Amino acid sequence: MPRRELVLCLLVRSYFHLSFRRTIGLLKLLAPTLGLAHVPHFNTLQKYNRGDGITRTLKNLLAETAQPFWAVEKVLAVDATGLVLFGSGAWRSNHDPGAVRDFAKIHVLSGTDTRATLAIRVTRGTWHDTTQLGPLLEDVPDGVEAEAVTEDGAYWSRSACVAARDAGMQPYFSPRENARWPTHPVDAFDRMTRFALQFPNRWGTRYHRRSATESRFATEKGLFGDRLRCRRPTSRRNEVLAREIAHNVRLLTKGIAQPSYG
Repeated sequence: MPRRELVLCLLVRSYFHLSFRRTIGLLKLLAPTLGLAHVPHFNTLQKYNRGDGITRTLKNLLAETAQPFWAVEKVLAVDATGLVLFGSGAWRSNHDPGAVRDFAKIHVLSGTDTRATLAIRVTRGTWHDTTQLGPLLEDVPDGVEAEAVTEDGAYWSRSACVAARDAGMQPYFSPRENARWPTHPVDAFDRMTRFALQFPNRWGTRYHRRSATESRFATEKGLFGDRLRCRRPTSRRNEVLAREIAHNVRLLTKGIAQPSYG
């Protein structure tokens, strides 16, 4: 099956958040519009979704869809959210000790102006956020004019600040409640903490750009759902990549090219 048609089928499935069987029924209706020469069997589509080859194709496609947004992004935001694999949602699992729940965690590097997905990693739900900051920043292309990266207190650590500085960006990670005033700052972590404690208003104007990540997660879950249908790690990663590609394409087709901040 041509790779273009295969990827198109997977994007349609992720956009409408359907099972493989129901996706085939929809594709038969949309085949003339999408230009599909042949609608595959659902087992064929499922088999390709389990392969590493389609993973490389989807990663390259995500990088292509993110390319227009790199030119306008000055401040980046990194955050993580969970997608349910099976069991109850977050509210019930937090209020019912007997509720069974398992989820995957997606770590997203996004733009604060366009809310586009620039880089992504998929892990188990038990992985800490800071473990994926370095790999996410490694995907930043050369020549990008992004100046800063911001996020909440989960990333407030020296290792996270070192990763941000190595990528050529100023970190703005929220200090925790037990943060102390560094009398003699020696590195980026100390200087960032002192600036946040000494000038909270100036700090807030930079730090709260991260609010864009919260709104993009809410929008994305409202459109594509808060669950993943695939169970295997590779299939799960491919499903997430297809979701993020559809998210970027949606922004491009809507013509979002102007920053949302004044």
